[in-house]
Amino acid sequence: MKSSVAPEQTLPYGGAPKVSTPLPESIFAGDPCADTLNADQILKAVGKPSETERKDADSIGPGCEWFNTVTTGQVIMRYALKLPGGLSAIYENVKPKAEVWKPIASLQGFPAVAYVSPSGGSPDKFCQISIGVTDNTTVEISNFLGLTSQGKKNPCDSANIVADLVMTSLRAKAGV
Repeated sequence: MKSSVAPEQTLPYGGAPKVSTPLPESIFAGDPCADTLNADQILKAVGKPSETERKDADSIGPGCEWFNTVTTGQVIMRYALKLPGGLSAIYENVKPKAEVWKPIASLQGFPAVAYVSPSGGSPDKFCQISIGVTDNTTVEISNFLGLTSQGKKNPCDSANIVADLVMTSLRAKAGV
């Protein structure tokens, strides 16, 4: 996804909400796997047995992937440090093409949006949530339902649970 942010464009734009109390950049330092979900939260997100893999060589930014080896349920979390424009870029570039678009007024005090774009996956199996942690930066949560959950759970509801867990951890890391 390329952002069409002009250098003189002021954040937020594109209909995106402002991040009223941004988190400090320091939340992005450290290990994104260890800093976002603990063992109990991983169990809640993907169940057992699960594998954790850190993802650093990525066009979006550092992150982590949790994968259930039996059900194929998967959660990917990324700090979108390499995508300028934060939620504004998501609103401007993704919203017009999204198959599902559900703004979340407040995810622990932060604006967010749940969506499925044509390249993301089937809306009955996949959902992504972008959380504005600053006006220029988002935390991305991609949720793929496992075989045992498909047709029984809403992937955006499941993604929202994981997003809430990640934000609990990041807010604690920031001391807020």
